[in-house]
Amino acid sequence: MPNSRPLPSLRTELLITLGILAAAALVIAVVTVIAVLSMDAGGYGTAFLLALITADVGVFLLFGAYQVDRLVITPMSGALESAEAIAAGDLTRRMPAAPNQELQALSTSVNRMTERLLAEHSRVIRAEKLASVGRLAAGLAHEIGNPLGAINGYVHIIRRGTGAEAGRIEAVNGLEREASRIDRIIRGLLDYARPRRLTPTRIDVTDAIREAVMLLTDQGVLRQIEIDLDIARDTLPIFAERHDIDQIFVNLLLNAADAMQGSGRIAIYARRVPLGALLAPSIRRVGDPADIVIPREPNPRVRTWLDAARQPAEVIQVVVADDGPGVNEADVEKIFEPFFTTREPGKGTGLGLAIVARIVDNVSGTVWVQKAREGGAAFVLLFPVAQPGAALRAVKPSPSATTVAT
Repeated sequence: MPNSRPLPSLRTELLITLGILAAAALVIAVVTVIAVLSMDAGGYGTAFLLALITADVGVFLLFGAYQVDRLVITPMSGALESAEAIAAGDLTRRMPAAPNQELQALSTSVNRMTERLLAEHSRVIRAEKLASVGRLAAGLAHEIGNPLGAINGYVHIIRRGTGAEAGRIEAVNGLEREASRIDRIIRGLLDYARPRRLTPTRIDVTDAIREAVMLLTDQGVLRQIEIDLDIARDTLPIFAERHDIDQIFVNLLLNAADAMQGSGRIAIYARRVPLGALLAPSIRRVGDPADIVIPREPNPRVRTWLDAARQPAEVIQVVVADDGPGVNEADVEKIFEPFFTTREPGKGTGLGLAIVARIVDNVSGTVWVQKAREGGAAFVLLFPVAQPGAALRAVKPSPSATTVAT
């Protein structure tokens, strides 16, 4: 359990140490003078004086060395070891906690720098994967698209000539279903990897959330799922394409419904959040003792994103949480990668959340997953607030929005 007490200052500790040593030296000096004055002159007095002086110097050196080692040398050795590991490429390594404010500030700064390097490294890897997926999608669309179209044509011809024979009809239905699945995979690949020009407008996130819920409710996907909407009454404006933002929430809701196997509870929270509240440490989680406050730093992605977004005064925060089984810690970073899926083979392409992450990045936002208070997975999204009269700073390529199950 982390200690909530403030750390002492290194300067204060060193001054206290010097004060203790000075006081000890003064006491020994006074004792020495009194002892010498009370003795008869001679060799014994001189020897006793030298012994006391030696003891005085020894105490000074031993206590000073112990304090310097405790306050400076040992923490710096641990920090140096971690820095060498980070420099060698181990971006999972972090600086250890320090016993004083100054060294703790150094550890925090280095750890933030490492988180930023890790985020940039992940961004480069994602870009490389995107380029690879783009080449793969283009090749697959060319090589598989034409034969697949021919297969569908032949299936329709066979269907017209099968009559009422149940076995043949079932076989034809199976062919058509699997051909459609291949077509969806190809379209999903193209939607994820194919760039297209954005024409962003000022839209309201709350409208997109409500319409996504209404759409899936009408389709029966959310029939046995309780939806808990905690959405701000005022508008939550961002610059984006409305169809893309609709697709974010459709895919997140489909993902949550699938994780809960069609039955459970989904909570959706959407608010404007001031910068200070976003950076404030959280103090309560599910499972925490009721009488203990445990401060926790905000997600490292928040600081990385805020640095890239130039520290906006306020942001739009959206959380989509479910009470399903949640996401394994080892899969937290992988879950937004293309083709990664926890579903059984044949029941998902692994592109739904990859498309979500791509769209969010295109509108200069960020998204990550963490454990929900409901016990399942909570997808947290942050968007910059669209200021009146402002324009989108950078137009990035975006995938064409399509519903793809994860």
